Amino acid sequence: MASILVVGGGIAGLAAAHRLQQLGHRATVLEREPVAGGRMRSERIGEFIVDRGAQFIASGYRNLRRVAGEVGLGPAIRPLARTHNAMLRSGRLEAGNYDSPLAFLRSRLLSTRAKLRLPRILLELLRHRAILDPLHPERAAVIDREDVPSFVRRLAGDENLEYLLGPALSSTFDSDPEDLSAAFLLLALRFVMGGFGLECFEGGIGRLGETLASRLDVRTSCDVVSVETGAWGARVRHREGGGDREAVADAAIVAVPGPLAPAICPRLTDAEREFLEAVHYVRGIVVFLLLDRAPQTLPYYGVAFPRPEGIDLYGLAVDHHKPGVCPPGAGLLNAALTARAAARLWDSSDDAIAGHVLDELARTPVGRLEPHGTAVHRWDPMLPQFRAGYLPRLAAFLARRERSPRLAFAGDYLVGPYTECALTSGLRAAGEVVASLAR
Repeated sequence: MASILVVGGGIAGLAAAHRLQQLGHRATVLEREPVAGGRMRSERIGEFIVDRGAQFIASGYRNLRRVAGEVGLGPAIRPLARTHNAMLRSGRLEAGNYDSPLAFLRSRLLSTRAKLRLPRILLELLRHRAILDPLHPERAAVIDREDVPSFVRRLAGDENLEYLLGPALSSTFDSDPEDLSAAFLLLALRFVMGGFGLECFEGGIGRLGETLASRLDVRTSCDVVSVETGAWGARVRHREGGGDREAVADAAIVAVPGPLAPAICPRLTDAEREFLEAVHYVRGIVVFLLLDRAPQTLPYYGVAFPRPEGIDLYGLAVDHHKPGVCPPGAGLLNAALTARAAARLWDSSDDAIAGHVLDELARTPVGRLEPHGTAVHRWDPMLPQFRAGYLPRLAAFLARRERSPRLAFAGDYLVGPYTECALTSGLRAAGEVVASLAR
């Protein structure tokens, strides 16, 4: 039995420790925050439960569902009461209920010309299907040559970019289309086609992290200063309880956002450091609105706000459609600011940010809302951006021959900005670090 230190108690780190424990090894998780879970945490505010980061899981999340079953949470996975979305266009909310080709053709969101051009995107998806594996995005490195706007405009035109694919990506990944690659778009579409029925854990998405942490050796409020590894093992220095501490083990897994890893890993190889320092995350702000009554203007789960509409929000999620998160009849919404608005308002007070969100929603058919409470969460880093040209660099990093000894990495930047991908990276890191013990 080996001992492994896992730096980072988000879902990637917790999944890694869970797998190591299953393999008969002793894993200790060191988490900087007072509570484990990272960006897959829930928080109780009075009678409401808000999902601070990740908002849902999908029916196609096979690894996540398997881990949930292993810790007894399978029965807690529930479908959302509503899953249909809408898009704002010309001051109207156009429903995106595309349950059939006929329903799509009847939609008023896009012109007939735009609808007729969409199959060109689907043809690209079919053409590259063999290399489009959402859990192995590096396999699509050979087609990672342009960003989303140039790709969509070339094949399907501006209307499909601005009123369909662009806002769908932005409201899901909190990024402007220019910061995502065409290859990533195709991978996302492939992911959706593999099963993307929206689900959640009853009582909050954070239940998975909480349950995993309760079964593992997790030490919170541990601020890791350095991770050093060699043929002899791993040494992690951290601050805990007001003092400096040191832990020694046979190996280590660093499960923090990529750009944060070089600061705590002074002995990385040049290639590892170069790759990790170039990983880019967006920072964002999410505002939760707690309402006594659910708004009648929102019979959807999600609403996206295209850029031409001039709203400072990427999207709005209607969280009270999740079971067990608020009192019956009450409303719970969360709004994600655009990257530009988040940068402008980053240092503003929580009240000012929440007020701005309410003012923006009042300019839409959602109308003027009067929440009895609000919560503002700033995320820095928030989600990795798979920009044009990222996949070849990722492929080279994953295939590197020169590696830091007895050290593995985990995080969403290695697979994709979904909880399924973050968790999968942790499971893989566990296998990788165990294999390194034999080298």
